[in-house]
Amino acid sequence: MKRAYQFMLLLYPRDHRDRFAEEMAGVFEEARNERHYQGWAWYVRFAFWETAGLIGGAASAWLDRRPVPEASVSGAGHRTLPQEILEAQQRVDRNIAGMVHAISHHDYQGARRYSDEERQARENLRMLRIKYGLTD
Repeated sequence: MKRAYQFMLLLYPRDHRDRFAEEMAGVFEEARNERHYQGWAWYVRFAFWETAGLIGGAASAWLDRRPVPEASVSGAGHRTLPQEILEAQQRVDRNIAGMVHAISHHDYQGARRYSDEERQARENLRMLRIKYGLTD
């Protein structure tokens, strides 16, 4: 399972892997060892959710790399985005930071909560981009 997890880390963008892969693999290894001793059923459930989380996390990491189109140009020539979009992006960023912190402290329930909130915040951000005509 450890090799499969390390292989699936290749789904993440290189800069994300360079920054987080070692820590993610270490946390996974500790959690895997805990689940392994809880029995076969718990271990299979753990493997399924970790795989799903890894794939979802990789998709989020790739989406975060997309450039954000600019909405307007200010008088000084600087491009600005509507405040509503900036605040929505900050909510997404805070949830991701909270999720990373929770995982690094082995708070998997907290990480799942941040993940759910991040999904909602990302959907709100998507709707705001549509509202302001900033879709790809």
